[in-house]
Amino acid sequence: MNNIRNVYGIDEQNEEYLAAAMDTPEGRVALAQAMVEPIKTSLMYQGVGRKLLMVDELPQGALPRYERDIAVKSYVMSKRGAVPTSIVEAEELLVPVLEIACNPTVKLNEIRARRFYIVDRAQVRAKDSLQRQEDAEVFRTINAAVPSGHNINVTGSLQPENINLALSLIEEHELIGAKIVVHPQRYKDIRTWGKEFYDEATTRDILMTGLFGHLYSADIHVSTIVPKNAVYVLAPAAFVGAMPVRQDITVLPADDPRRLRLGWVIFEELGFAVINDYATCRVTVS
Repeated sequence: MNNIRNVYGIDEQNEEYLAAAMDTPEGRVALAQAMVEPIKTSLMYQGVGRKLLMVDELPQGALPRYERDIAVKSYVMSKRGAVPTSIVEAEELLVPVLEIACNPTVKLNEIRARRFYIVDRAQVRAKDSLQRQEDAEVFRTINAAVPSGHNINVTGSLQPENINLALSLIEEHELIGAKIVVHPQRYKDIRTWGKEFYDEATTRDILMTGLFGHLYSADIHVSTIVPKNAVYVLAPAAFVGAMPVRQDITVLPADDPRRLRLGWVIFEELGFAVINDYATCRVTVS
């Protein structure tokens, strides 16, 4: 038990505080509020989608409205899981916001057994669920936004010249290639190029931020949400699109007495939009 306490930062004093918090409705509300900031911080540092689009926390009453160039196409996610909507006219883009939520729970008998590190586990599960849902919508929007002229088809394995070509297609529009996002299967190809060819990040950076390295002018990110045969090359987030946040991370107690569980509902309201399709490129490996 002492080892578990050390790993999760739990000592006897914290156990007393958690015991008091879990035994009262007021304490569980306070515990829910304390979970907000760690989850938000994890999403900002570890969520790949939040690195690809500009995160815009909206002031109270503000509309998620953005200026766009009428010479480009824009794409917005109108509802979860839908095909992104293409916008080809209008000087402004109004981005609809969607709800993303999860419901981590813990067993009452685990609470009674004073296994308080399970609160940390519930927090980790919530962060992972929200992150995967966000990234899925981001990649769905980006995939729909790639112009036909920016789709590079290759056979075999990913090669440096494929990335070089993708970067040049973005640079033709006076942008800079800043992000390369791949599935682990495609990162396997990049590793074969050798560390002399690309600058690999430290293990700490990989674990804490999801940044795997640098190639040319771009950061390399790896995500299992990316299709195995796709590699996305993108301009800086501010030139690609926006992720307006209407309601930031909110945690509410949501116990389920019938199943003898304590739990929380963790939700947020945010939108997904690619404003400039010229800032995106895709390499498809077959």
